[in-house]
Order: sequence, then structure tokens, then C-alpha cells
Amino acid sequence: MFKGTVIAQIIAVIGSIFLAKIYGSEAYGIFGLYISISSVLIILNTFQLDNLIVTVKTEYESKNLMNSLFLISFLTASVTIVIYYLLSLVFVLSFFKINIILFSSFASILLSFNKIHESFFTFSKKFIPISNAKIFIAILNISFQLVLFYEFKLMGLIFGNIISIFLIAIYYFIKNNKSLNKINLLQLKKSIHKNNTIIKYIFPSTLINSLAINLVPILIATFFSLKDAGVYFLSIKILAIPLFLISSSTSQVYYQKSSEMLYHSREKLFFLTKKIVSSNLLIMLIFIILINTIGIYFLELFFDKSWDNLRLYTFILSFLILARSSFNPISNIIIVLNKNHIGLLFNIYLLAVNIIAIYLGYKSDSLKNTIIILSIFGSLGYIVLLTFFMQKLKKLEHDN
Repeated sequence: MFKGTVIAQIIAVIGSIFLAKIYGSEAYGIFGLYISISSVLIILNTFQLDNLIVTVKTEYESKNLMNSLFLISFLTASVTIVIYYLLSLVFVLSFFKINIILFSSFASILLSFNKIHESFFTFSKKFIPISNAKIFIAILNISFQLVLFYEFKLMGLIFGNIISIFLIAIYYFIKNNKSLNKINLLQLKKSIHKNNTIIKYIFPSTLINSLAINLVPILIATFFSLKDAGVYFLSIKILAIPLFLISSSTSQVYYQKSSEMLYHSREKLFFLTKKIVSSNLLIMLIFIILINTIGIYFLELFFDKSWDNLRLYTFILSFLILARSSFNPISNIIIVLNKNHIGLLFNIYLLAVNIIAIYLGYKSDSLKNTIIILSIFGSLGYIVLLTFFMQKLKKLEHDN
């Protein structure tokens, strides 16, 4: 899994920088909108029930959840498309904006299917298909987006991505075809009822968190420009590379270890968490220093003047990404300690900060002000959240 993730990320990052160069910041801003909208819709499509596919005890129940979620995701996304269409009749929206929403909705169906397959493969401990898919999607995505540039220009990034995830969906269905069965609605109802905290807490919390993260590029494009949204989107994408790799390689292991230690060796849980946080911060700090010195120098040589603010945005957002990296890889501690309400409150805070930052930046006609507010108050939020849980873990250690 880690090998597949690393290879896929290397291909994706190198390809993304090259594609950003040939497409330009405006096209990248459009692509950022598409990615942001589809990322939120995936959570709406699955209601986070894909988590149950991994955690249930029997293969039959896992298969039933998987097959049920294929139908649920398709129906939910279809309803979303109909609502968007009806709203477009009431409110005056440009044809171009409607197209992005429709493409994002269609992509969210495919991405939801792929996510559901991954959950079932994880339950079955079949990690090779997931690892291969990560590499395939990176290669296919870059290849199609490169080819389609000459035909579709601004929309080439979106079309290339949709074709890629469609092919990966076919790959997953072929690999998983023996597990496709009829749905047992009674069993589905039992599975959801038995794990109803996912709908009550995890789903709204994750949805608000996704809105907080993905709403920013949408609002930047709305209140500033597509070019600004493109520069912001690329800055975040570059800075988040090691964070994604760290989270992919440690979060699931930490989830399992922390759940076990909570019941058998609480005194070790605090030190394990402290070690992971310290290691993550050190890795991210080294990367951020490199990207803001040597890295940004080479990026500015590579890009043209339409990416002028890349250095500024990358520097300001570095503080937010550093703070986020301190908590994201251990974020499952929220579930382990049954503090889902704290996660919900934090995500509401994060969403409020982002909306206020956009508003104040728009009023002052300065995207720089928006990004500064985002970085300062977002960082403070993650630091407070980390401090809260570290104190909880230390208390558990002493109580033991």
C-alpha cells in the first residue's frame, strides 16, 4: 500500500506541475473547483457508511454493505443532479458553471464506487488491487489530461480525470465481480442500526470538515478569480504531498494500535502518540523549509507570470499545513476515545473560520488577507485540538 501510494504521488505531483504549466492558472482553478465539489459529494453519496464495510465482523455483512452502497451512492448522486438542475432553472447560472457541477456529480458516483471497492478489499486484506489502482489512476490521469489539452484546453483536466476514474471503476468491478450479490435490506437496516453513531456524528463531522477544506477554492473562484483559485489550489497540493504520505502510512496503523492500547496498555498510548506527532512535525518542517527555499526557486523558474503569487501563498499556507500535519495522522484518536462531538465542534469552527476569512478578504479586496486569516486561525484550531487530546491521553496514563 505504501509503495503504491508513494509511486502514485510521485507521478501525480510531477505530472501536476507539468500540467499546471501547460494549462495555466485559470484552467487549474476550474479543475480545483471540480475536485472540491466532487470531494464533498463523495461524502454525501456514501454517508460515510463505507467505514462499516471494513469494521463489520462477517464477510456476508461486508458484501451486503458494499452492494447496498453502490445503489445508495448512485441514487443519492442522481437526486443531487436533479436538485442542481432545478436550482439552475430558478437561479441564473452560467452554462459553464452548471457543467462543472454536473461533471463533479458524475465523477462523485465513480469515485464513490471506487472508494466502496477499496473498503471491501481492505476488509478482505487484498491490498494489491488498491495499490495497483493508485498507480494506474496516476498514470492514466496524467496521460489523458495531457492528450486532451490540445482538444479541450480549459476543460481537458476535468475530462481526463473523469475518463481515468471511469477506467479504474471498471478495473475494480472486474477484480471484485465475484462479490457482487443481491441486496439484503433487512441486514442493511441491522448493520446501520447497530452502528448508528456513524450517521449521528461521523457523517456530519466529516461532511463539515470536507466543506471547510473544499469550500475555500470555490469561494476564491467566486469572490476573486479562477486564476487566484488555481494558484491557491496548486500551493495546497504541493504542500500537502508529505502530509498525504504520512497519513496514508501511519493513520490506519495508529488506529489499530491506539484501539488496542486503550484497553490493554494505556500507559504506552500517550508515548506512542507523542512519538508519531514529533516525527511527523519534524518531517513536515524539513519539507516546508526546502519547498520555501530551493523548491520555490525552481518552481518560479518553471512557471510564467500567471503564477506570480505562488511563493507568497505557499509561504503563508505552510503554517496551516504544518499544524494540520501534527494532528491529521492521529485523528482517529477522536473515535478511539469516543470524542466524536469534539471533532464535530472543531470542524464547525474550521468551516466558520474559512467563511469569515473569505468574507474579510473580499471586503478588503485582498486574497492575501484571506489566506493569512485562514492560516493563523486554522493553525490555532489544530494546535488547540492536539493539546486537548494529548492532555486526555496523559490523564489516561496517570489514571491507569
